[in-house]
Amino acid sequence: MFAAIRWFHVCPPAKEHKDYYYPARRTVSMSYLTPVVLLPYMLHPQNHEAWLLVKGFLPLVNFYVCAVQMFTYFDQMKGWHRWREMGHLATVLVFGVVALLLAVALWPDYRVTIGMEKVLMGTIIGIGLLMTLYSLLAVWQVWQWIREFNTDNYSNPDDFPKSYAQHVLLVPAVQAVLIWPILALNSQSYAAAVHLLLSVFNVAFLISILSPKREEDPFSQMLKETEGIQQDTTPLPTAAVSISENRHKPKAKPREIPEQTRQKIINGIENALTRQQLFLNPHLALNDVAEVCGYGQTYVSKVFKEKYGGFYDHINMLRLRYTDDYLHQHPGVTKEEAIIKAGFADRTAYYRIKKHLIPDDV
Repeated sequence: MFAAIRWFHVCPPAKEHKDYYYPARRTVSMSYLTPVVLLPYMLHPQNHEAWLLVKGFLPLVNFYVCAVQMFTYFDQMKGWHRWREMGHLATVLVFGVVALLLAVALWPDYRVTIGMEKVLMGTIIGIGLLMTLYSLLAVWQVWQWIREFNTDNYSNPDDFPKSYAQHVLLVPAVQAVLIWPILALNSQSYAAAVHLLLSVFNVAFLISILSPKREEDPFSQMLKETEGIQQDTTPLPTAAVSISENRHKPKAKPREIPEQTRQKIINGIENALTRQQLFLNPHLALNDVAEVCGYGQTYVSKVFKEKYGGFYDHINMLRLRYTDDYLHQHPGVTKEEAIIKAGFADRTAYYRIKKHLIPDDV
């Protein structure tokens, strides 16, 4: 039931862009289906082989699912996909052992020997510890992304829901406290209590993720202040653009960046934004521009601040100008169409950013 709700329930604003608003929807749906393998224990709770399946399931699958969900959700936002190979290896290890435990539980009249049980438990503990470390690695990586989050790295602040990321960091630690004692205590009552607690957590988690996290941002109230100007088609005033350009004049050259390197970075930025028009991508991030420049993100960020006043402001000023130019060149299109063409996520983003960059114009 949980899997069906997660798969089919999509909030109206997110229906046309499911992968953006729900980047881990497939992964979460599949994770809710994994307890199906515990069916042998539900049917025969006194069966020892089925109990081995239960003991192995939580330390193997829960930490794996936790890590994969975090990597899938936040890694897709970052556009890195650097953890796929590790995820594939973890999938083979975890579900290879789970499949073996399931086969043992389903095999008619099969009884596990003491030696075989020791081998199975040793394998479960070993791979379970690996999955625990895997989930901790996911926590560490998300923490790094939280630390580096600011508008100098993103052109759309909705692209990385920082507040939501901070709330999921403790999940692996809580699960470790609950799950690992199952193997030490070897208690079916304790295992049942843990399953009940995890079920409550899954209900709360499902409710929390039904609404897209990328709709929440610190500028959401600005839209209310701009009611009544939704049909405004006035181009950016020359004075406002001039002020913005003056604000973006280059500052003193950074001592740590050689002039030749600095100029190459500037050329790369101009190539990415003027010729390739990467700013039309609503999810453009600083690392995308850094890849075009061929230099590290730190260097590119410094040059951006000196030459253009900052990544976020400059990218969105280009989008504002492009919106006006597009409306001028295509008088038959709606303003909303021009806004989307310019790289804004939606009309809400356009007005809040316009208010931020040119407050006197709104």
